[in-house]
Amino acid sequence: MKKITTGLHMKYKFSGHQTFVFRYGWLEKGVRLIQKNPHGFLEDDVLIQLGVGKNMVESIKYWCTQTGLLTDIGNGLMGLTTLGKFIFGEKDFVEGNDPYLEDDATLWLLHWSLMQRALLPEDTWSSWHFAFYKWNKPEFTKRDLQHSIQSSACSVSASTIERDIDCFVRNYAGTRAKAGEENFDSPFLSLELIQGTSQQDLYRFNIGSKQNLPSELVGFAILKFIEKIGRQTSINVQNCLYDAGSPGQIFKLNEGVLMDYMVELEKITKRKLLVSETAGLATINYDINGKKSASQYADDLLKKYYGRNTK
Repeated sequence: MKKITTGLHMKYKFSGHQTFVFRYGWLEKGVRLIQKNPHGFLEDDVLIQLGVGKNMVESIKYWCTQTGLLTDIGNGLMGLTTLGKFIFGEKDFVEGNDPYLEDDATLWLLHWSLMQRALLPEDTWSSWHFAFYKWNKPEFTKRDLQHSIQSSACSVSASTIERDIDCFVRNYAGTRAKAGEENFDSPFLSLELIQGTSQQDLYRFNIGSKQNLPSELVGFAILKFIEKIGRQTSINVQNCLYDAGSPGQIFKLNEGVLMDYMVELEKITKRKLLVSETAGLATINYDINGKKSASQYADDLLKKYYGRNTK
């Protein structure tokens, strides 16, 4: 079995977001800009077009890239990815499946895509990848997380890591703003993946059931992960829960919740995706039947959720 490794050769990047979380409307602004003009971020009037300051322009570009909606195609040109076209449409929002991010499932899809960035050879880890993939405790403080990251990224200054962690926490848990303070929350708050506690600076991962995470998206993530690790048809349930890049780690699922999703997925997929047990070892299996790869069938599940007919 080909295993995704996350060991000694991790590359880190703790910049690009300009300390801004991604805000409501930002991804839409960035994608629409590139739909109209592939050179959009280089134009002299880009600040006017987007209606934000210079640092925010850089942040919008960062979040559009990190969530896998836009990609650099060379010579200053940017283009929509397959995911970007699926959500927003290639040339017009009318063509997209959820261009205004009205469905929480789309936010889960963007979170999944963001977490994939650390698993590509050319990409790098940030504090959120470390927190989701390497931190093995249900709770954390910013200070503890910083010390843990610092031990792996020793050449990076503590202040740089601290700013990145602060951005990560605000993305998923919001801010503890005082009354009257301006508060710009991230759409990722609706995922409720991380929650503040009554203790100052102590945060907790919400491990378990997810009210707004559809079964089709869990199936999509499982199938993509099966193909990524080099297994065409199956994956051990424990690997699906605990490996870096697994649905269990990205969505913070426990075994009971994953099995509940699998009951639904067996029905939805007409047993193309199912759980079997041999010698006490539970395995998730994909019935490829010589037709579509796991990744291709994952795309079909996504289209099925958004109401597109698939053959």
